[in-house]
Amino acid sequence: MPTARIITDELIRSAAPNPAAVSNAKKICSLGEFSNLRKTADETLIFGECRGSGKNPYNTSADFSEETPVFRCSCPSRQFPCKHSLALMIEWLSGKNFETSDIPEDIAQKREKAAKRAERSTVQTTSPKQNKSAAEKKLRKQLEGLDLAESFVKDMLDRGVYSVSSAAADQYRALAKQLGDYWLPGLQSIMNQIVDSVQYLIGDPSDISMRNITSLLIKLASTVKKSRQYINSKLESGDVLPENNILYEELGGVWKLTQLHDAGLFKENAVLMQLSFYEVSSYDLNVDTDLGYWLDLETGEIYCTKNIRPLKAAKHIKQEDSANGVYQIPTLYRYPGGMNPRVRWESAEISDADQNAYKLIIERAGTSISEAVKAAKNELKNTLSEPYVGVLLKFDEIELADDRRAVLKLGNESITLRAYYRRFPNTCDVLAVTDSRRLRNGAIFGLLHYIPQEHHILLCPMSLIHPDGITKLC
Repeated sequence: MPTARIITDELIRSAAPNPAAVSNAKKICSLGEFSNLRKTADETLIFGECRGSGKNPYNTSADFSEETPVFRCSCPSRQFPCKHSLALMIEWLSGKNFETSDIPEDIAQKREKAAKRAERSTVQTTSPKQNKSAAEKKLRKQLEGLDLAESFVKDMLDRGVYSVSSAAADQYRALAKQLGDYWLPGLQSIMNQIVDSVQYLIGDPSDISMRNITSLLIKLASTVKKSRQYINSKLESGDVLPENNILYEELGGVWKLTQLHDAGLFKENAVLMQLSFYEVSSYDLNVDTDLGYWLDLETGEIYCTKNIRPLKAAKHIKQEDSANGVYQIPTLYRYPGGMNPRVRWESAEISDADQNAYKLIIERAGTSISEAVKAAKNELKNTLSEPYVGVLLKFDEIELADDRRAVLKLGNESITLRAYYRRFPNTCDVLAVTDSRRLRNGAIFGLLHYIPQEHHILLCPMSLIHPDGITKLC
């Protein structure tokens, strides 16, 4: 059973709803706002009183009796956990004296209710019976939406991209919005990207913009074709429920953890470390995405995590942050995907990383640029994949160039480093101010991406790994 001894700086940081909450928690501790610090004999619960803006102090606790810590506080904050709960853990980690005490009656009652809920859930089936008729109805509705998307492509090609007027672009925008009524968010996103690019082309025509629109139209047409085949096959077979296929989510499906478990898309006792973290803004969907890349220290696989925050509700959704520790995860859930499948977990025990962990990352790194590029080419051919692939490679040296580029050398092979211009900052600029010792004999995590106008695959550097740590470039 977990106890308060699992508290680390990394656990506090990862539990915080945002970085400001940690700063506010540290301020509470520096002002000495806590009193009557207590713990249970088994150290599964720590609690105390924190002076706040009200007449009475807030009753704050951190409960570690379950796999996932439970934070409780009598303050009116809507953040979870609040700054007082974070401050309580900081007090514990700093070595403050917590006197042994009996568990408070209200928390004992809440534990009892939680245990009863868990007991009731275990006697139920792992996945609720799903409504096949509703799933079939949704698939047929999506087929109608595919007709709209197909007519969009045909009209765009018949009209000619250079002939699209501002009025026509507004009509296309309305059509893309209408596609949202057909549960096709993936196709809607591509259509919005096309309309954005067309409107930009009207004001400033260029070959680069034209190639971008052409590639997006090809992607949309291919996605429509694959989606139609997928839906028709499911309707013909009668198997309309979720399956291990990336198209399920592309067509608006939402995986539940129980469904991933039943599909065998999980791994027990996984050990991960984060290689890179960045916040990606998708203006076509009006969302921000916290994008993390993680290495499975056992298998060497590279996963990604996505925390999607709609702009309208961003302040109510926890913002993820860069992670530095070793995450020991009881059950790791894996979504259908290619080289960098998305993963998710409900709980993790976080420990500080040491030199052995960093050395293991380097050991898992690839030793052939050509093999990595070959695998990436196969992945990038899939129109449903991201336009970049995360890879981990060893390197002998990184040479800086004068044109905001660099060259990575590994044995007799080399590859040009350049930032992925659409979403990420110019990380090659960061390389220019990095300690030169970091540019030799290490491992690099980066994103392989294709530049159509140059007909080359380049590597966007995201982090450097050496036996003493990870240098994240963004």
